Amino acid sequence: MTSTSSSETSPARVLRSSLRLIVPVAVMGSVLLASPALADVPENWTQPDSVSALQFLLILVGLPLGGVALITLLFYAPILARGEKISSSSSPVEDQWLGGPRAGRGELEGSSSSEKETGGASGTW
Repeated sequence: MTSTSSSETSPARVLRSSLRLIVPVAVMGSVLLASPALADVPENWTQPDSVSALQFLLILVGLPLGGVALITLLFYAPILARGEKISSSSSPVEDQWLGGPRAGRGELEGSSSSEKETGGASGTW
């Protein structure tokens, strides 16, 4: 069994420790030395019109609020068309089975209250 003293280091260990130092320094250096592009509008292009504060607010605030209003309308329109109440004071819906029979489990095929078996694939409890 060979033991290495603390003064001896393997080339792989030196490489790993140098990469641990070099990679973060390179990333931080590239971030710090980055500068914005100093390109100008080409001569053949027209100068873009300036955007007013009202246009800016319309795009930044108006469009998202309009989208929220549209999604809300699309969500509540079918509920209101069916005549359901949407207020919080109405009684909560209990045991709603989406896509199932409206009268309960009695409408299911092969369902009988006298059977003691439950579970699928002839499983029993």
